[in-house]
Amino acid sequence: MNPHDLLIADHKNLRTQAGSLRAAVEKDPKKLESDLLAFQQSVQTHFKREGAYYRILDDGKRLNDRGLVHQLRNDHAAVVFTLESLAIRLRKNGVNADWRTRFDNLMSVFLPHLDAEEKNLFPIGRKTLSEEEIKTILQDMQSGD
Repeated sequence: MNPHDLLIADHKNLRTQAGSLRAAVEKDPKKLESDLLAFQQSVQTHFKREGAYYRILDDGKRLNDRGLVHQLRNDHAAVVFTLESLAIRLRKNGVNADWRTRFDNLMSVFLPHLDAEEKNLFPIGRKTLSEEEIKTILQDMQSGD
């Protein structure tokens, strides 16, 4: 397995979890808190894996598209912060109009983020990374699990 396949498998799982979360918002608010927590943990695990990937792929700022790298890293920070905020707000006030808006905003960043990695970043990684770098990334990803 290579890191791209592992990350894409994560993306598929995260998209499925995001869909389940959306359904829980509408139909099962009692289940929503546990689903949100599980999603938050999955996202954090995934971002740790990507941290290993990003670190080596962008070693020495060798990627020419600095805007892409900055945007993707900013997305990570925004998603982590927003998930924590949503969890706190859900415990305090439950699902209300403000919570739904924040949740929709999260998804409008998160899902396109996954697409951008698959369409724009991973092809660069496939062309750029050496076999040794790929081995190192996989070791880092596995040690972070």
